[in-house]
Amino acid sequence: MSSTPTTQEPWSLAGKTAIVTGASRGIGQAIAIHLARKGLSKLAITYASNSDAAQKTLDECHKLGVETAIVIQADALDPTFGPKIVSQTLEQLSTTSIDILVNNAVLSDYSKVEPIKDTTLPVFLQVMQANVFAPISLTTAVIPHLPSQGGGRVIAISSVLAYQANSDPTMTYGASKAALQSYTRSLAEAFGKTSKATFNSVVVGLTATDAIKNSQDLMPAGYLDGQIRDTTAADRIGVPEDIAYVVGFLASEEGRWVNGAAVSANGGNRLAMAALG
Repeated sequence: MSSTPTTQEPWSLAGKTAIVTGASRGIGQAIAIHLARKGLSKLAITYASNSDAAQKTLDECHKLGVETAIVIQADALDPTFGPKIVSQTLEQLSTTSIDILVNNAVLSDYSKVEPIKDTTLPVFLQVMQANVFAPISLTTAVIPHLPSQGGGRVIAISSVLAYQANSDPTMTYGASKAALQSYTRSLAEAFGKTSKATFNSVVVGLTATDAIKNSQDLMPAGYLDGQIRDTTAADRIGVPEDIAYVVGFLASEEGRWVNGAAVSANGGNRLAMAALG
């Protein structure tokens, strides 16, 4: 027999506490703002260097009704990335539980990535530490603080690059996203029953963010337009809000039956569709 574990609207995040990493701009910013629109009560966002942009995100979330919100400067290459964020969140938000974690922060500065034939261990490890170890360390630090009654949500932002054969400069980045998806899926198996939480990835395609705009100079002329035209059914580049709506669904009670999944949010990328069915 089925039961409804909440009497509030299933889309509402009223009374919930969330952490969104990399939320000063782009996809992370859109996610934080969308969760605020859904009634989120407490919010911690992280940023790497752009404190002004992070504060703007926070101000917008306050306007939308978030009661308490904080910004945390966090370096994904810091070995204490996860525990430090959780500790500051619990203390500064005066809470003992964290309902929602969105692992969005990423090292995607392609100017720092060497051609794969010349790649060095330090550069390779930087990408893997920022894009795999950091979000997993944050997730494992959050797990003991997920709500004991269930309903916790852990969401990793992945990429269609995890499914396709990539060229420079995205080879290592794609591999890191494949690894993050594997970990997230395994966490659903390892902790889904004991934590009564869900662990999912959102597979993002080309999205109009600063990172994409700044990387165009490193790509062959017309490459980005060609990728959109040749690989995406929607025939347009995504916008951050497209991703935020999917995350909002997974973060709410509406997404309670989705666990261990890689959910496409890429306008019908043909390579991801083939891999995900």
